[in-house]
Amino acid sequence: MASKDTINYINYSKYPIDQFENDVDGKYNYLLQNSIKQMNRDGFVSLPSFLLPDAVDKLTSCILKLEEDGVGFYSTDSHNVFLDADDQSDAMSPLHPRRIQLDSSKLIINASDLLLAKEAQAPNLDELFMSQRSVLNFISSVMQTKLYPSTDPYGKFYANIFREGDGLNYHFDRSEYSISLILQPSEEGGEFQFLPNSRTIVEGWDEMILDIDDIAEAVAPHSLEMKRPKLAAGDLYLFRGQNSLHRVSEITKGKRINIILTFNTEPDVRLNQYTLQKFFGVI
Repeated sequence: MASKDTINYINYSKYPIDQFENDVDGKYNYLLQNSIKQMNRDGFVSLPSFLLPDAVDKLTSCILKLEEDGVGFYSTDSHNVFLDADDQSDAMSPLHPRRIQLDSSKLIINASDLLLAKEAQAPNLDELFMSQRSVLNFISSVMQTKLYPSTDPYGKFYANIFREGDGLNYHFDRSEYSISLILQPSEEGGEFQFLPNSRTIVEGWDEMILDIDDIAEAVAPHSLEMKRPKLAAGDLYLFRGQNSLHRVSEITKGKRINIILTFNTEPDVRLNQYTLQKFFGVI
C-alpha cells in the first residue's frame, strides 16, 4: 500500500503530526509539548486512538490471517534480562540479571514475512510508519534526538500475538526506542508493566528481583515507579525500551495483538544474534 494512503491509518485530526512544517493553528506544537512533558514525567508517551478504527480492523485481520496460515515463529526460549549472551562468570550468581533465565512465549511475525504477505493484503509498514516523515519528525522531536528506523530485516518492525498462557518476561530491548501499536488487548492479563530509566539500577543488582511489589520497593529510593498503563485498541505507546525494564504479564483470557516499530540514534542498526535466535528463530 502506498504512503499516500497513510491518512487512512493515522488519526491526523486528533494528532496533527503532519503539520510540523506548517503549524498555522499551533495544534502540532501543543501536541509536541504535551508529549515531551509526558515523556519526562512518565518515561513514555501514550497517544490514545492514534490509529483510526478501520486501520485497527485492517491490521488485525491481516495478522490473524497470517497466523491462520501458519506464518510466524512461536518463541518459547528462555532469556536473560539484557537479551545478550549469558555471562558464565563463576563470580556471578545464577540469579544475576545477566545470568538468570526467564521464560517467555509469543508468536512473532517478522518484518520480512509481513512485507511478503500479499495474500493477507498486509499494509506496508515501512511506508506507513517507519519512513513516514511526519512520524520520524514527531518521535525525534519528542525524544529530542534524531532517530533512524532500524534496518534489521526481521526486527525493524514485527507483530506480536500472545495467546492464553503466553507472556513476555522482564527485559531491556536491544533497540533504543520502540513504538507499540495496540491492535487488540487481551480480555484478562497481558498488562504492560514498565519501569522507566531503570537499566543502571538493575545492572547493579546481584540477583534479579521478579515480584512486581518487591521491584517497586527496591526502586522506590531512586524515585522510580512501575508504570502500568491501560491499553486499548488503536493506542500508540512510545518508549525507550533499551533503558527501561518492562514486561507483558501472562495472558489469562483472550488474545493480545500489537505491532512493534523500532528506532535508534544511529543509522543501520540491527539486532544481535542472541535476540534473532531466541525470538525470531533465525540461526
